[in-house]
Amino acid sequence: MADGDEQDGAPATTGRGPKAAVLGTALLLCVLVVVLQVTTPPASHIASVLVAVPAVISFGFGPPVIIGSAVVAAGIRWLLLPAEPHRIGSVIGTTVVICVIAALSCFVVRRGERESARLRKVVSVAETSQRAVLRPPPETLGPFRTAASYLAAAQYARIGGDLYAVADTEFGVRALIGDVRGKGLDAVSTASAVLGSFHEAAYEEETLGRLAGRLDTGLNRFPRDDEAFVTALLIQIAPDGHTEAYSCGHPPSLVLREGTVRELPAGTGLPLGLRTLTSAPADADGPRSAGTLLRPGDTVLLYTDGIAEARNETGAFYPLADRLTAYQRAHSPPVDPQHLLTWLLDDAQAYSCADTYDDAALLALAWPPERPSRRAETRKKMPPGTA
Repeated sequence: MADGDEQDGAPATTGRGPKAAVLGTALLLCVLVVVLQVTTPPASHIASVLVAVPAVISFGFGPPVIIGSAVVAAGIRWLLLPAEPHRIGSVIGTTVVICVIAALSCFVVRRGERESARLRKVVSVAETSQRAVLRPPPETLGPFRTAASYLAAAQYARIGGDLYAVADTEFGVRALIGDVRGKGLDAVSTASAVLGSFHEAAYEEETLGRLAGRLDTGLNRFPRDDEAFVTALLIQIAPDGHTEAYSCGHPPSLVLREGTVRELPAGTGLPLGLRTLTSAPADADGPRSAGTLLRPGDTVLLYTDGIAEARNETGAFYPLADRLTAYQRAHSPPVDPQHLLTWLLDDAQAYSCADTYDDAALLALAWPPERPSRRAETRKKMPPGTA
């Protein structure tokens, strides 16, 4: 449905403030022309400046107002004729020019409105595609509160090559985040293939290394550019909090705990789509991380390099760990995962002056702290001499 601006014929992107400024400028121009025409010699041709009035109005209003401003400007020019009765030819010429400029302004504004309408349709389709490919995670998954956010580098884009997914399996909560090389529909289709493989294999493969192998096999079976590959990070959090990670050329995840930030150790392997370059079987376990024991109150953050590689005006990278530490100091626990991601995206955009060079995807899993009564009951059940 069109908004109020579109209904009165104004460009959709112009608000009340800019409209008032445009209208004020046009009125001031008319007043100045009248005053100067009356107080200066007729040979000054000041009245010819009225041809600019429709062009000025077009910066804030649609064709109906532009035509009205042209009528007003032409009327003022004819009202000034008695001050120079021998220049009727100049008055006619000015009127013709006013009409021509008004017509051109209406054409340009209408064309802009059609482009805006087309762009809104494209954005709507992109948002629908995002909901289909990047399904938002459930608010709770196992013991965790989850949230995900996505920020496209292009101004009007809503989806690109970054991906994320979560699954609650018999092995624990598993999460995936990845970054497809390239942009556009090819990157979206590649991301869709990886996500489809994850939602199937996450419930079947016992280890993250084998899960990565399944994702790689599924990607290689999918028709794609020979040079396309995907960096990915897989994590698994067992019910007892034991956490493992496996990185396929992707930045490590971060653990937020009691005001500190540290990297989650991960086994390493080649990016998805490139594992066939090695002699090892695609479904090999690969090197495993030492593992980390998470506990209630911890938050795990997975991200793509669009956040870590955001730069300010001097070219300095966004200090992700430092900013996360600052967030924990400014906000009392427990961490709200959705608030954390919203704050992080806003902070990164402010740091880079909203000039991001790559898509940014974020996935957070927050383990709420235990209630005091439950913690006391747990301690009572613990054997003597254990901590």
